[in-house]
Amino acid sequence: MNKLILSNPLSPGDILMMTGAIRDLHLSYPREYLTDVRSPCSDIFINNPYITKLDDNDPEVQKIQMEYPMIHHSGYTGLHFSDGYRLFLQDKLRRKIKKTSMRPDIFLDQNETNWVSQLKIEYDYDGPFWLVNAGIKGDYTLKQYPFYQEVINLLKNKIKFVQIGHSSHNHKPLNNVFDMRGKTSIRQLFRLSNQAEGALCAVSLQMVIMQALKKPCVIINGGREGMRWQAINDHVFLHTI
Repeated sequence: MNKLILSNPLSPGDILMMTGAIRDLHLSYPREYLTDVRSPCSDIFINNPYITKLDDNDPEVQKIQMEYPMIHHSGYTGLHFSDGYRLFLQDKLRRKIKKTSMRPDIFLDQNETNWVSQLKIEYDYDGPFWLVNAGIKGDYTLKQYPFYQEVINLLKNKIKFVQIGHSSHNHKPLNNVFDMRGKTSIRQLFRLSNQAEGALCAVSLQMVIMQALKKPCVIINGGREGMRWQAINDHVFLHTI
């Protein structure tokens, strides 16, 4: 049995995308690999059937720091982000890894799918809603979009929006929304996303979550990243390319 510890120090959205490569490896070579991960967001892998706890000091373990260098060629290859980690791992292992899906994996257990919504607890609301991530991180400020409030105002009689976002990022408060900024752990965000009808966001963790959960999403991409590198068929991808 081959033992792999895959490390990824990047942001949660990048880490979540890595789950697809792990799945594809196991489906390509059933019962040939044991895989574990090292990342700053290990809760992403809770309930993941392809993860086995491994010892860093085990001499049989091969350690790989995961990357996706294909992004540097994404403007003209026609490949998707889901190919990035898979092709990198394929090169490292020198074994063909068959692609099974463009989607990453989130595994919710029964307690999580039956979870009482935080909106019910915080606001006594249990109706339909969409999530909106209207903020930015400090590293990629090109992802900002100035008209989220106008969109929410136009739709306020049709859609209830819930504003989410990490407390350490720049998420200015919006009006006419349920404010859940800084109030969700990664698993709570997964659960809230599972209960949502859809999401409005830039290219972000939220977009990747909605891909995994097969939920509708409207992504405001602008012109920073190639459409084919990020978009999947059942999401609306707005861009200026």
